[in-house]
Amino acid sequence: MKQFFFLAALLLHGTILSAADLGTNEPHPFEQPSTAYLQKFAKPGEKTFVYERYDARGGLFQRDVTALTRPVEIKSATERVINGVTYRLRGLAACPKPKITYKAEEWDCTKAVRDYDDAVYNTRASVVLCKTLVLKSQPGVPDAVSCFALVGAGNANDPYSVAYDDDSMVFFDMAAIGRNKDGKSLRPDLEHASDLGKQFQTDEAN
Repeated sequence: MKQFFFLAALLLHGTILSAADLGTNEPHPFEQPSTAYLQKFAKPGEKTFVYERYDARGGLFQRDVTALTRPVEIKSATERVINGVTYRLRGLAACPKPKITYKAEEWDCTKAVRDYDDAVYNTRASVVLCKTLVLKSQPGVPDAVSCFALVGAGNANDPYSVAYDDDSMVFFDMAAIGRNKDGKSLRPDLEHASDLGKQFQTDEAN
């Protein structure tokens, strides 16, 4: 029964992220990109990393498109090392609980994160896109980002979909949404994923 709930969570979460491909086809600082948007950067036989910087008005300030030359390193639930550079998922805190229910079993939270994200980034993804509002990186300070991946083979058996890393971390209770000093959510866009994930986490635990 617990395995059923985990599979149901995966299926529902995937449906939410890819339903009718509701992502945007244009550059946007916050919205999830569509599969069509990410496919523009795909290259046969090669993994691609796209890094977009947006200004305060939401306009695309800079875009870098490079080959993903090495596996993405998952340092924690909120830190990713891509092509040797560390990035931090925006407004999230890693592993609010040291142990979580994952694949119907109790896992160390960080190990579960690595298992999940390694499959996304290093096995299934052909394009990785990270977006930031940081116009110029500061030495020793990881840019705050949101990251997405184009996954799938693009055929009838394995159609393209978009994996949204920030959303997944919150949904699976691998990361918590941060709060400002007034207690307001730093990621109101992820509150629904958090609420939905808690339902499945409760079902799995019972």
